[in-house]
Amino acid sequence: MTGKRKHYKFTKRKKSVRGSLALILAVGAILIFAVTVMESFHKGGNGSVYLGSAGVLSLLISVCALILAILAVKEEDTFKTVPYISLVCSVLITGVWAAIYAAGFLL
Repeated sequence: MTGKRKHYKFTKRKKSVRGSLALILAVGAILIFAVTVMESFHKGGNGSVYLGSAGVLSLLISVCALILAILAVKEEDTFKTVPYISLVCSVLITGVWAAIYAAGFLL
């Protein structure tokens, strides 16, 4: 035979819905973070109440994404790539928001 043989791997694993949702939430929180930082910089640090509310909303979304990502990583018989990516993204954005709030309270 000169052609390549096709190898099939049958598995009972499925895609993690929680992991996908956590990734969507983490990316959304990152986008909201980017917009709030750019707008705050553009206004010279004198943002409105709406800008602050968007920041708090982004923090809450990132915490929800973190919880979903942790639950997705613990799932059995699922592919782990998306849950781990969502875990890394949500840990990073939650850590950034926590550092910003901590710096705001301390300064």
